[in-house]
Amino acid sequence: MKSIIIENGYSSQLYAEQVKLLYRNAPLAYSATIINGAILAFVQSAYISTFVLFAWCGCLVAVTAMRAAIIWWYAKAKPGPEHVTFWNFLYLTGTGLASIVWGAAAIVLFPIDSIAHQLFVAFVLAGMSAAGVTVLASRLEACLLFLLLTLLPLIYRYFTLHTTLQTAMGVMTLIFLVGMFVSAWNFHRAIRTSLNLRFDKRELLAEIEQRRVVEESLFRERERLQTTLSSIGEGVALIDADGRIEYLNPVAERLCGWRFHSALHRSVGEVFACFDQNGQRTTMAMEDCLHMASQVTKQNVLYHDGKIKYPIEELATVLYDRHSKVVGAVSVFRDVTEVLQKFEQLTYAADHDTLTGLPNRNLLKDRTKQAIARAQRKHENFALLFLDLDSFKMINDSMGHAAGDTLLIDVANRLVGCVREEDTIARLGGDEFVILLDGPTQEKQVKIVADKILNALRKPFRLGAQTVIVTASIGCSWYPTNGSDAETLLIHADAAMYRAKQEGRDRMCV
Repeated sequence: MKSIIIENGYSSQLYAEQVKLLYRNAPLAYSATIINGAILAFVQSAYISTFVLFAWCGCLVAVTAMRAAIIWWYAKAKPGPEHVTFWNFLYLTGTGLASIVWGAAAIVLFPIDSIAHQLFVAFVLAGMSAAGVTVLASRLEACLLFLLLTLLPLIYRYFTLHTTLQTAMGVMTLIFLVGMFVSAWNFHRAIRTSLNLRFDKRELLAEIEQRRVVEESLFRERERLQTTLSSIGEGVALIDADGRIEYLNPVAERLCGWRFHSALHRSVGEVFACFDQNGQRTTMAMEDCLHMASQVTKQNVLYHDGKIKYPIEELATVLYDRHSKVVGAVSVFRDVTEVLQKFEQLTYAADHDTLTGLPNRNLLKDRTKQAIARAQRKHENFALLFLDLDSFKMINDSMGHAAGDTLLIDVANRLVGCVREEDTIARLGGDEFVILLDGPTQEKQVKIVADKILNALRKPFRLGAQTVIVTASIGCSWYPTNGSDAETLLIHADAAMYRAKQEGRDRMCV
């Protein structure tokens, strides 16, 4: 009863101090907002469109800038207790807008096809909610407003997916929200007690007890956040200002080959064997981030036990304390082995024939242009052979497309054995092949190669239970005699091939 009388006696001062706490804690919170928003947008960029990401980030930056302007105005005005209601209203307005933007992330940045990225959204929103409790708890209405508008859209989103896992996640998020309400209330009460003790030293012991309760609550929240970090699909590492490991999640442990308890307080270079694309030892982005005091993105290769290697993409962000002093960095990285393999497959498919594995028209034109450039530089010539199988359509129609495909693969294999390693054999489509005889070439050499090809193709082909004999007509063009560009050389060789067919097939014409 006595404490209540004391609190009532200082009600106006208490109100003013609560609002002052909101404005004092705001700068660090706004910095964390931008950092977390950038990390969230980067991680979700694999599944969310660039337009949506830029729109969401734009709203976040705009609201944060508006809130920062209010903080600056408050610091400049230095208002007294009589104006505290007005400034409290301004802060609540900014908090409401910010929480709407974060709540919208559960709708617009929530990919349906990736549970890992869904969990990352939930992790970020949970982290923002936990941080919001510590920043906003001096005014309970601000804290509750932020928690509700931030977490309710996520809960709604999970319940609308109608799967067991998402429904369970929705229930857990709802429980987490209730827990945040309880934590916010406890923290709020602790702050009120702390503020009252400034006016009455007789409450010192009660303040110490309240702080102990708050610390225990924060410890539990930290444990919850670490559990969330352990469940995401990317590696996460935290380092202190000296570049020593403070935290590794299980994915990070797998990629670097160290257990967290063994890596704790060790240097980044000791734990992460990081190499660049040229095989040279290099630094992780989290190390560069500390030295540059800015966000760093890198692509490197991690080695595990000196044998297994993981190509990774890493995003590292600096961590500051409330005095804008660098206290460490957080790094988020992922194994991109599958991504690189798919890229290599797509690159290979773009330049090669899917049936025979030979270069296609695109790669042939590129190599012909290179041969022309080399021939111009060295004042040399080279030859281009255009080969078309005789009566292939009849074989394809009578024996089926599968037999025709088998024949084309066998033809390609025989052609490879007839030319030098530096020459190029390309399939243009159907039964048309082109051989680029690179380097200085004499007419006698071209005839030898053509005869070798014709003789190789005259040998019987085994197609299932049947045997067929195939011949070919070959047309030849010369650089620079028959053309100075790839297209002209192909046209001339094609025309020469048709003359070979007209003259009886199974021969070469120039």
